[in-house]
Amino acid sequence: MIKKVIIDKANRTYQFPPDIFSFLPDNDKPSLIKKTELIDLGKFNWNVPYDKELTITPASLQPASAKKTEELKESIADFVYEQHQVKINTKKEIFIGGGITQILFSTALAYIEPGDIVFVPELGFPLYRKVTTAAGGETVSYSVSSKTNWKPDFKKLSTRVGHVSRFLFLNTPHNPTGCTLNQSELEKLVAIASKENIAVINDAAYQSIIGEPNSSLIGTKNGKRIGLEVYSFSYQFGLPRLPFGFAVGSKEIIEGLSQTATLFSKHIPEYYVDLALEGIREYPSDNIAALQKQFSKSKTEAEKLFELLNIESGTSNISPFIWGKLSKRKSANKFATQLFRKYRILTIPGTVFGNNGEQFIRLSLTASPSDYQQAYSRIKKKLSLLIKSETTDE
Repeated sequence: MIKKVIIDKANRTYQFPPDIFSFLPDNDKPSLIKKTELIDLGKFNWNVPYDKELTITPASLQPASAKKTEELKESIADFVYEQHQVKINTKKEIFIGGGITQILFSTALAYIEPGDIVFVPELGFPLYRKVTTAAGGETVSYSVSSKTNWKPDFKKLSTRVGHVSRFLFLNTPHNPTGCTLNQSELEKLVAIASKENIAVINDAAYQSIIGEPNSSLIGTKNGKRIGLEVYSFSYQFGLPRLPFGFAVGSKEIIEGLSQTATLFSKHIPEYYVDLALEGIREYPSDNIAALQKQFSKSKTEAEKLFELLNIESGTSNISPFIWGKLSKRKSANKFATQLFRKYRILTIPGTVFGNNGEQFIRLSLTASPSDYQQAYSRIKKKLSLLIKSETTDE
């Protein structure tokens, strides 16, 4: 008789932060009644379409040549210089590979040993905690809270913990709050990180669509000496969703990243490279302007929804998200669950980004203005029916 193999998962899998949609009920009971259509205001849906007249040939799906990849690196270096007046060595200071998640994970694998201390933002996207844990590192939170208007508090870097830490994951522009660090604030971080010998990895995914003048870790004086900035071609240049990105910065970090990235497929079709080259040459493109315009319209409608629900908006710029504070000390998790169950409206409770997100909620402005209008109408209609019912009962 062949016995079934029973194998325990690695302990690190139990330390992973929960998925951002983990608050949703996972066992919806089947019903004969047709459910109301879901209005998705929570997920980040990148809706830039491919050109309808695009012709893809078998040759364009082959891996890009070394010459074409080098051309892309040169274009990235020119872009960085034009934006931030920083010269980049295309051979040693640029990496082109998978998406942001893969780049961050490859970096963690290259430099984080089991037990190494790594700073992650609290409040912050769970990805940084996850890649650190997967590499065997120990996460220590630095605060991102309403007390500092969502600016990171880096005091811990100068403590005993900071003296023995290896990395700090940064996210500016910040998800979920949309907050950005200006050049002066980044310069202070660079000075502290250099003194404490802490490498800084900035996830700059939303840098070009934030609606404010760009601030950049790499654009900061000596920034590339202490860290790395990671980008998505799609988000940075307003391109359709492409499964590859790039990193710019410290040649030492790029070297290790390049080594561990060989664990993953590096098949980048020439078609993708051509799209990226086109996006860089046309920056800032019409697509980026259209996205910023849509985000602005969606934000206007989202604020109307916030007013209906008695939520205080905490986002001032035009980022891909809007961050709001719930009234009367409401639980973020319960509030998001109620919106889902009562109105079939999907939002994200702030608690999935950390404890500092309690009493806050995040909506995605990639949802269209009409999605927000439908959500507003649905809630207002049901609230009106509830008020009418209560009046009748009296």
